[in-house]
Amino acid sequence: MYLKKIETTGFKSFANKTVLDFPRGVTAIVGPNGSGKSNVADAVKWVLGEQSMKSLRGKKSEDIIFTGTDKKAKMSAASVSLFLDNNDKKIPIDFDEVVITRKIFRNGDSEYLINKSKVRLGDIIDLLAKSGVSQRGYCVINQGMADSILAATPAERMVIFEEATGVRQFQIKKQQAINKLEATKRNLERVTDLLSEIEPRLTSLRRQATRAQKRGEVEEGLKSEQENLYFNVWKNLNQNNKKNQTDRENLDKLIGDASKELEQIQIKLSQNDNKNENYQPQLNKLQEDLGVFQTKLNELARNVSIIDGRIQIENERKDKIEHPEYVPINLGYVKEKLSSIISIYNRFLSLFDKKDMTDVEKIKKDSVEVRKKIEFLFAEVQSGKINYNDQKIIFDDTNFLKLEKEKQEFESKIQEFNDGHREVREKINRLNLDEQERRKLFFELERSLRIKQNELDRFKDNLNLVNIELAKFEVRKEDLINEIKEEFEGMEFLENLQNNNIQKDSDGNYFNQEECRAKIRKLKFQLEQIGGIDPLIVEEYEETQNRFEFLSAQANDLQQASDALREVIKELDRKIEEIFKGSFKKINEEFDKYFKIIFRGGKANLSIKYSENKEDKKDGEDGDENSAEDENSDIEKPEKQKRIAGIEINVTPPGKKISSLNMLSGGERALASIAVLFAIIANNPPPFSVLDEIDAALDEANSAKLSEIIGDVSKSTQFIIITHNREMMKQAGILYGVTMMDDGVSKIISLNLEDVGK
Repeated sequence: MYLKKIETTGFKSFANKTVLDFPRGVTAIVGPNGSGKSNVADAVKWVLGEQSMKSLRGKKSEDIIFTGTDKKAKMSAASVSLFLDNNDKKIPIDFDEVVITRKIFRNGDSEYLINKSKVRLGDIIDLLAKSGVSQRGYCVINQGMADSILAATPAERMVIFEEATGVRQFQIKKQQAINKLEATKRNLERVTDLLSEIEPRLTSLRRQATRAQKRGEVEEGLKSEQENLYFNVWKNLNQNNKKNQTDRENLDKLIGDASKELEQIQIKLSQNDNKNENYQPQLNKLQEDLGVFQTKLNELARNVSIIDGRIQIENERKDKIEHPEYVPINLGYVKEKLSSIISIYNRFLSLFDKKDMTDVEKIKKDSVEVRKKIEFLFAEVQSGKINYNDQKIIFDDTNFLKLEKEKQEFESKIQEFNDGHREVREKINRLNLDEQERRKLFFELERSLRIKQNELDRFKDNLNLVNIELAKFEVRKEDLINEIKEEFEGMEFLENLQNNNIQKDSDGNYFNQEECRAKIRKLKFQLEQIGGIDPLIVEEYEETQNRFEFLSAQANDLQQASDALREVIKELDRKIEEIFKGSFKKINEEFDKYFKIIFRGGKANLSIKYSENKEDKKDGEDGDENSAEDENSDIEKPEKQKRIAGIEINVTPPGKKISSLNMLSGGERALASIAVLFAIIANNPPPFSVLDEIDAALDEANSAKLSEIIGDVSKSTQFIIITHNREMMKQAGILYGVTMMDDGVSKIISLNLEDVGK
């Protein structure tokens, strides 16, 4: 890892964008005083996180932004970017080049970026610390810093050596662990105090909560029994209601069906009545037609009888004409007999005018009697003597034929009317049969009507009973709801009942409502014995118990965290001691080495100053002022409960015997400081180091010695030297010249000395 280049814009006198490329070896930056060359060192220090404006030779943050001149306006912001080669992944991120940028604006806002991504300052410091780069380390060394090592107190030097030995990051972690431990300790004390306050109250609440728990168990049992009771009562009530509703639906259907059947029967009865109304008129009409036919038949029969008599007479006349005889006739007797026949005949005729068919036999009887009388009279006349004329008489049969024809006509009509008469009789018979069937159907319908009406009435009676039960259900349901409301707080159970959201397993046993109510009374009595308890007690107990358990867990966690932090601190102490021990020994050796190089002899060493731990010191005691000359002896004995209080520097230039650094001359102090710095650098070489005129107080000869040391150390550390000294310039591969232009802006001129040498 090394610094590839610096890019600045608006930083101090570097108003314009300025880029300085650096090789791996040594680069020198030269220029007259006031040209702004030291601003390069300030830029590096600033981008590494320096917050002190005094260290950056300013008073306020905006002083590092180009302030402007008569010829160039001031800048609104300043930015510096360090481009670091990271092929060796010394910076633990997956980039071959890492660009660290810091920006500041005149309004005071600032930004930190790594590869153009915004980060926090702490992220940059932590990341660079892991790679050995730190703004408090030796990446930027100026003359004041070199001299400050000798001027610092032993305790102040300790901070420098912690950075130098590489334990500073562990010291930071240790301090963070100590801070966490102190915070954990304070939190544990607060938690312990809270537990002490809570525990008595918790004990009291526990006793009350036990009673409340007992009451809760009884209440739970009571609730369970009540739910069981009301569930089964509700269930049975709804089952009965469901059955009644089903019965009502069935009865409604039966009533509807019966009403329809009754209506059909009534329609049939009405139709039957209509037939009854038509029967008598039809019968009367048929009987009237029958009477007409009978009258006609009687009339025709009378006409036939008359014609038969006339034909008989014609036959007799014919016989007399054809067989004449002379018979003495008593005319008075004949007259008397004919009068009797005429009388019978008149009676016979009168019978034909009647319509009563019962007189037909009388007519037949009178007809026979007339015939007998005529035949008798004829026989009597035939037995007497008749005087015939001698003259021959011829019978004229015209009248006879006429009578025969009339008789045939009447007989034909009689046949015709007999057919009509028979047809009417048949209609009358059929009508009477239909009437009989109608009457039979009428009685059957009447019987069916009575049966169906009785059935309908029975259905309606049953429906009334079901409606009464349904009305009772509503009353019972309302009473049950009111009872549930009285027994249960809230509406959840009732709503679940009403919404059928309660499911209970049935074991098939018959539910005994009285036994359940007895259990409920017993549980209520137990509640009265327990007495009333503030319902908030249980809640308060649970909250207090939860808080107590939480705090106890917190206390346990804090105690475990404290133990873990103590172990971490012990481990860090061990690691710090181990690293510091090895590094300090090497720095001490390098210090003696470089001191002898610079001073051409003499001796120098570093010693550790110890003090007892705070727990072992008395009030007002500053610690053990006696420091061991052999640092290893005390480092290896941590059980002595000693701690490192600081670092002492002991030097003896050749040919001198001094007891204090204050006895050194100015040049000797500068050389001794340089020896310490390079001993530190040699122990833990930083990737790069900016030396800002640390050779200012050295003469030509001593500058050559410093140049020799830089040449030796540059094998492991990249150096950027800001100098006026030619000896220092000899070590550089690239030389940058800085000059101040008329507009007050620093300008860079580069020269590759290796190319010049060629």
